[in-house]
Amino acid sequence: MSRIVEPPTQRQGARRVWSDSRGRIWVAEWNSGNLSMHDPALGMGANSWRTWKAPGADPHVYAVYVDDQDIVWAAEWSNNAMLRFDPGSEKFAVIPMPRPAANIRQILGRPGEVWLPESGTEFISVIKTG
Repeated sequence: MSRIVEPPTQRQGARRVWSDSRGRIWVAEWNSGNLSMHDPALGMGANSWRTWKAPGADPHVYAVYVDDQDIVWAAEWSNNAMLRFDPGSEKFAVIPMPRPAANIRQILGRPGEVWLPESGTEFISVIKTG
């Protein structure tokens, strides 16, 4: 059965979601510039959500992906960067993209790699994680 789960941030502009190995749902919020996580094990209320503001000036988070180590990757358009978020430490690392206006709309990967198709440049970047 499917059910609608609304992020708690008003008009957040959710763009992409990805789940981790624990079944938590990670959400890229374009309008708010947040990375949010919903934990269904905690129910449907406000306490089932956690939210982190992406670093940088006026962030816009578009795509999100969780790798095989449960590290969360997010594309941040305003600062043309990839964000690496460690849920354990709750810290972001910022990785600038090598080409202007990469505009990553979807992130994929396999163990040891994160694939970044750049819709703005028609390149594919790969980050080696292992």
